[in-house]
Amino acid sequence: MNNNYVDQAKDLLTEIGVHHPSKGVWAFTNVHTANQAYIHHSREPVALAAFAAVNATFAAGRFPGWALVDMVDKVPCMDGAELTALSMVCGASIPTLPSASVRGNIFGQAVWNIVEAYSLEGCFEHVARAYGSPGRHYNLRPRGFDWAGGEEPIPEELKAMRKNYRAMSPLQQVMVLTIMHLYHQGKDKVYLTGGCPTKIAAAEAMDILRRNGPALSAWGHMVTHYAGW
Repeated sequence: MNNNYVDQAKDLLTEIGVHHPSKGVWAFTNVHTANQAYIHHSREPVALAAFAAVNATFAAGRFPGWALVDMVDKVPCMDGAELTALSMVCGASIPTLPSASVRGNIFGQAVWNIVEAYSLEGCFEHVARAYGSPGRHYNLRPRGFDWAGGEEPIPEELKAMRKNYRAMSPLQQVMVLTIMHLYHQGKDKVYLTGGCPTKIAAAEAMDILRRNGPALSAWGHMVTHYAGW
């Protein structure tokens, strides 16, 4: 990891008007700055998460209409300093970015840890064929497709996957949506369709994660080690 990333991350957070006075506590250094500062699109996930850590209502007002999936879709655009800042806000370990192989292995393990810890197996499955390397995430795919054959959709299995998603808790849905959009950015026309509740507001999602013990830290660890798919 670039040793400058931590300092750059702290500067970034100062620039958007927030600071970290004590463990687990975030506050505005300047509300006017937080409300008016220009925020580059790749910094938006950091800003949303930081503002939500201070006040979820403020965050929702600063990013009106912004959904969790919009936030996750920005992750591939983020640089090392931005990822480091996001990890700080989430209380996660600082990203390890020394090489593609190390990052891939960390990300793959993080994804599977979340699938197992939050019982997301109804939406994801392990496939024997690894679709890339390194990283165990290449053995993870959404349910509902013939991954061993021609990769065609299997309607009854897709229906079952969506039913499982609809029955999940809000926290589980946040985790599923995050993994789905790390796997495939952009408008979902294939996976969680047919009435699945996917328009969870980004600020609400951060609040859900923060209220559920280690969930925010686990989410932040996974997202900030994203290694492609």
